[in-house]
Amino acid sequence: MTEPVEIKIAAASRSYSVWVGPGLFERASELIPLPERAEVAAVVTDGRVQALQEQRLDAGFAGTQLRMARFALEPGERSKTIADIEGLARGFADAGMHRGDIVLSLGGGVVTDVAGFAAAIYHRGVAVAHLPTTILAQVDAAIGGKTGVNLPEGKNLVGAFHQPVAVLADVTALATLPEEELRSGLAECVKHAFLADTGLANVLVDEREAIFDRDADVLTRVVSRAAEVKARVIERDETEAGERAALNYGHTLGHALEALGGYERWRHGEAVSIGMTFAAALAAELGLPNFIAEHRRVLEALGLPTRGVGDVPFKAVWEVMRGDKKYDAGIRFVVLEAPGRAKIVSDVPREALERAYEEVA
Repeated sequence: MTEPVEIKIAAASRSYSVWVGPGLFERASELIPLPERAEVAAVVTDGRVQALQEQRLDAGFAGTQLRMARFALEPGERSKTIADIEGLARGFADAGMHRGDIVLSLGGGVVTDVAGFAAAIYHRGVAVAHLPTTILAQVDAAIGGKTGVNLPEGKNLVGAFHQPVAVLADVTALATLPEEELRSGLAECVKHAFLADTGLANVLVDEREAIFDRDADVLTRVVSRAAEVKARVIERDETEAGERAALNYGHTLGHALEALGGYERWRHGEAVSIGMTFAAALAAELGLPNFIAEHRRVLEALGLPTRGVGDVPFKAVWEVMRGDKKYDAGIRFVVLEAPGRAKIVSDVPREALERAYEEVA
């Protein structure tokens, strides 16, 4: 059996481990450092994941005295609302949760974001451990303590930084992930490859058949390499004061497209894939090296879109981007100066943005 990989993160506010490998949920109580006074574990999941993975999680805590309180969200972005946070907080209170208890998120990026935010604000902060069940959450959402929910005006506009006590990226869970969701999550792996591990891009292309066959060895290698990129950034910049902003590569346009599509037209990774291609085109417009062809080579090999926004007016995109949380005296964009080297630019001429947008039409 594939041995798990441990990635240690020494963030300013907390040190913890990200474990990557198969069969980790059944070892949950061994790998998650439970608070000494924990009596209740609030399991936050969604209905689809609950049916597929909850028995595995229960097996992982079978030897403990924890009382499991269960909360199932509606699947999808529609559960990332202030109302859902209130519902969880009141549910925690009804379950008798105290500051010494723990929240367990079992699901994809939406569950991770919502459960993490609820844990961050309940009793002014209780412990949370993430058990991500999608590749997107395993390499991105579950690592680094970013939590949040959406407003009608934009994505993730309300949230908090709240580091987990552990992350169990169990690649066995990916066996039940629909192919389109696996494909979407691979966009975040590509993002990390472009930002800091250029060799990973070729691994993703060369091993794509094994990835989609859910080969545990290959998935452990891919997820751990992508997660390692984020882990090292988190250590250096926990709260996005500087370098961590580079992890938003492709997300400025990506988030705008998600919002304009009602969080239904494009999956997150699909929107980010188009957003990264746009960022490559923008870099070329700004006189930086042209990596558009390389972006298309890698992303399209994985079946991800690199264009298709021709029916979305740039004016609408512009307005949404101006309301994004990354706006800071001008819309900020992450571009690549060279493979593995990102640069943050602002005050970009609108004309350059429009020309880059035409590249992904």
